[in-house]
Amino acid sequence: MEYKEYESFNLEQLRKKDTHFSPKPPFQHQVEAFKKLSSTFKVDSKEPRSGLLVLPTGAGKTFTAVKWSCDHVIPKNIKILWLAPSFYLLDQAFSTFCENARDISHSKKTLNLRRVSSNPSHANASSIKITDDIVIMTIQTAISNLHPNNQDGSGNKVETAFRKFIEDSKETGLFVIVDEAHHSPAYGCRNLLIGEKGLRELVPNSNILGLTATPTYTDKARRGWLRKIFEDGDNGVIYQADKETLITQDILARPNYIEVSTGTEMEVDDKLYDRLVKQHKDLPESIIEILAKDKHRNNFIVNSYVSKKDTYGKTIIFADRWFQCEHIKNKLVEKGIKADAIYSRIDADPGSADARNKRKSDDNKRILDDFKSNKLDVLINVRMLTEGVDVPNVQTVFITRQTTSSILMTQMIGRALRGKKAGGSSDEANVILFFDDWKRLIDWVNPVDGDPEPDPVKPDKGENYPLEYISIRLIEELSKSIENNEVHPIEYKKIFPIGWYKTVIVYADSDNNNDSMEAFTEFVMVYEHTQSRFEAFISSITDPKLLDEWSKEYLDDKWMQPQVEEWIDNYFNDETDDIGRRLNSDLIKIVRHIAQDDLHSKPPYHSFEEREIYDLDKIAHELINFSNPELNNYVKQEFSKAGMLWETFYKTPNRLLTALQLVINKIMTDGDGDGNEIPKHNKSTSTSTPPEDDRYPTEEEREQVKNRDGYACLCCGVKAEGKLQIDHIKPFSMGGKTFVENLQTLCVICNRRKGRNEIDFRQNKTKLSRPKTDLGIPKNLDLSFTLESEKATRTLTRIVNLFYHCKAVYKVDWEVYTYTYNIYLYPNNKPEWLLKHKAELLKFVQEKLGRQAYKIEVTTKK
Repeated sequence: MEYKEYESFNLEQLRKKDTHFSPKPPFQHQVEAFKKLSSTFKVDSKEPRSGLLVLPTGAGKTFTAVKWSCDHVIPKNIKILWLAPSFYLLDQAFSTFCENARDISHSKKTLNLRRVSSNPSHANASSIKITDDIVIMTIQTAISNLHPNNQDGSGNKVETAFRKFIEDSKETGLFVIVDEAHHSPAYGCRNLLIGEKGLRELVPNSNILGLTATPTYTDKARRGWLRKIFEDGDNGVIYQADKETLITQDILARPNYIEVSTGTEMEVDDKLYDRLVKQHKDLPESIIEILAKDKHRNNFIVNSYVSKKDTYGKTIIFADRWFQCEHIKNKLVEKGIKADAIYSRIDADPGSADARNKRKSDDNKRILDDFKSNKLDVLINVRMLTEGVDVPNVQTVFITRQTTSSILMTQMIGRALRGKKAGGSSDEANVILFFDDWKRLIDWVNPVDGDPEPDPVKPDKGENYPLEYISIRLIEELSKSIENNEVHPIEYKKIFPIGWYKTVIVYADSDNNNDSMEAFTEFVMVYEHTQSRFEAFISSITDPKLLDEWSKEYLDDKWMQPQVEEWIDNYFNDETDDIGRRLNSDLIKIVRHIAQDDLHSKPPYHSFEEREIYDLDKIAHELINFSNPELNNYVKQEFSKAGMLWETFYKTPNRLLTALQLVINKIMTDGDGDGNEIPKHNKSTSTSTPPEDDRYPTEEEREQVKNRDGYACLCCGVKAEGKLQIDHIKPFSMGGKTFVENLQTLCVICNRRKGRNEIDFRQNKTKLSRPKTDLGIPKNLDLSFTLESEKATRTLTRIVNLFYHCKAVYKVDWEVYTYTYNIYLYPNNKPEWLLKHKAELLKFVQEKLGRQAYKIEVTTKK
């Protein structure tokens, strides 16, 4: 049933209207909670009490608090102020009170309820009356209306309607219920509750009940504030139900989180990035509209259900727009799925007659009843089922877009977490999380974060590392390198963090349509070159006045920026340290964490102990001689290894393969003359005079060398432009100078095999005084060339030239009829040196090159 922003019930008429009403029976853990609440809160006495009711998501926190209040608080005419950090939560509490109103003691004749926030679907704070029995409002609205500085036309201070309600409750009594109470230590909320001018100060005998699924914090400061606000029970906890016990008892289902990529790419400009990351607001309506209208994306969601309908079973799909609901419904029906959609008249665009006509007043009730009675398999809705509606037998929920709101995420997931005894259909609940490809790192809610936290000092392997931060950073750098033809080099030691700070900050969003306050857990990546700078910066954050200002939940970005820019100037290098353009927001996170911490402690730091395992710079050195097929095989094996994080970091094997190839190329292009390519250098130097210390040839010199060498590798003869590099004949590390006469053109592979040797491939006569003891064929010789037919001849040419340390090969012929390779050497290169290794060379040709050769002949050019 849809309720208005204000409801006034004649309870006597309500009871007469439905004489067959049977109240919802509580579970055993709720009965136990009722007893604990009754023994703690002596509402008849003037002694104020406070404590936490701790129940896991889906275990009925709202129902338990409402039911107990209806039995023990409302009949005594004590006013109830229900506070929640987000307007999403107001509707659930409001509807639960309305549904349980008829079960209130007969001593109570009427009941007036009002839900208040800045959201247009709720009442304005100015509408609050002292005759209201229950006011359900957001924490932010309560803060702004308790002690405003508003003045009337005569300059007199205005007393708000909310303040009048509080003043009146001094006579009646006040019972405060705080939903998501683990946010209570936040600056604004704790001052609202127990501050010098807070509710407890204004109404000394008021009681405070906190509802939460996560009663503790890992840091002492926030635990301390919870203990100050909630004083009764065991460390502030009046009653706590164990999640695993409720799962064992079939009251809760175990969530099975399944992430599904839509493949939709979404650009993130600076304005959107600031909104999502710095201001911690959810997606703007304009972006939600784009996603909702994307037919390809909606069809993908439809097909995701159809392809696994037997697994997903009875499913709720959370959408964002009425037309999205209709599209998904129609497509499902076309595919033989029994589906329908519900949404409010507000969601159906009040400016559109077509939309309004689609939603008759009784449609939602009829459709919901059909879903409950199993006449429908799928129910699509726009936020209507986040409100605690009783929907049994749901096996799966589809969450069709990402959100930054942990509260909204929890509300949606909660629809599927009922165990069999609570109306669920199985032991496991499927939670399908659709995600898009956002081009910048956004701190989307991860529903697993709602589970109890592990040891904060040493997280379980992989599970609690901020892996997505690392992954997106790596992929960003990989994309830059590819887009810029490898001119943008990747230095993994600079982009792979050595650890991170974990911050927990409460933010307030004062948008007119999204009155909320939420805590966000976020990470600040620390790199080798930034670690000491962060430490120095954090040590400087000690000014009490500064910390007091920065502790507030809402801070204007324009107010923060000058101070942040000053910190960057004093402690960081914005050119090298602003990795991923996050330094500005990272400093804000650290300062706000310290400021909101009661002890002003720095955020906990975690070392990335497994970092060395994923250091591509080191791995590439080990794989530098791998052929392309061998490199491919290595990547496939790494991706399939249990416990490895390659897939988490790079998403696909091809990305890891590309990254490895880029690093291998970088090793060769950034080498020190030890068989490696020489980077380009923009200088003006004569080609005939060697510079004193400069190892980098100019573009003009590079072109001159390639032109002289016929744009071909002097060792093997390949002319593939992408494989050609400029090499020092006498390595730079051996004192070789950078001028044209000491430079030669080699391909990537020959340059790599030349290594730290002084070999001039412009010379046709070996300078070796005696033969080498082996052919020097590497175990993992790269056999890849542009033309497959040239593979054998090019490879043989390379091996022989490297064997003689010069361009000894005149040519290599293949005799088809005799299956013979004929190797012709330039004069003054002794064939007998190579003939000693003929058997080894023939075996290599047969086994490695895959050629059906019977003989190898070596002679001197005539």
